[in-house]
Amino acid sequence: MVAIKASRLEVLFGFFGALFILIILPITIVFTPGYSPVKDTVSMLGEGNAKSLFSIGFVVCGSLLIPFYIYLERELVNIAENIRRLATGVAIFTNVCIALVGIIPDHTYMDAFLAFHAFVAGVSFVGSSIYIVLYSILMYKGPKSVIYRGPAFKKYLAFYGFLIGFVLVLFLFTFNPLIEWILAMLIISWVIITALQCISFKFSKIPGIYYKRSQYPEALKLFESAIQLLDNLDLGDEPIKETLIENIDFIKGEMEKKQNDKTNNA
Repeated sequence: MVAIKASRLEVLFGFFGALFILIILPITIVFTPGYSPVKDTVSMLGEGNAKSLFSIGFVVCGSLLIPFYIYLERELVNIAENIRRLATGVAIFTNVCIALVGIIPDHTYMDAFLAFHAFVAGVSFVGSSIYIVLYSILMYKGPKSVIYRGPAFKKYLAFYGFLIGFVLVLFLFTFNPLIEWILAMLIISWVIITALQCISFKFSKIPGIYYKRSQYPEALKLFESAIQLLDNLDLGDEPIKETLIENIDFIKGEMEKKQNDKTNNA
């Protein structure tokens, strides 16, 4: 049950990318006099006093979310392959567009810039809502698949994703700035919650074994028993033993950290 470093990093990219834009947007509003989410679109922040901050927020967010969705694509397997591939393709293209939303306006070619910005901003909202709905379908169907071995996402997260699809339809009918803001916050929140649920799991190279922190003692006993069984069968040189040892070392390290934290706080 060792955490594969690359996968762990990809999850953190998703969490901090979404958290970053969640922090940046309110700050940008504060530094934009007269701005109101009730009557002004998100994009209008890119024309105000804090347009550089707005730009940084979207470039960082869009860039960091790409590896996160590549990670999800590797985890949500054996459910509905066509949906999985489509969701990931839409997610990657959409987050490239999200990063491009951060391009600062060029007043020399304003008409061309406005057309470009309208395109990438539109893709950002529509594409994000679409791939979230697609990933939500996979999360909902996951427990029903007998061969799915990925993270056990909470069912409410899937329904939350479906809600985002509904809000998108409402926005496309109204183009109301307030609904646009609600949609943006729902999308960002979905990413953060999804990343947190992924972080709560440690991923093993052994298929089908996923444990929460509360289950570390149980997992430790299981892996130690597995090594003993391999030794008894004279299979100690098998590659799986190395993985088991890595899992054991990881669990012990995490348990020691927890114990040290308790001791220090006592």
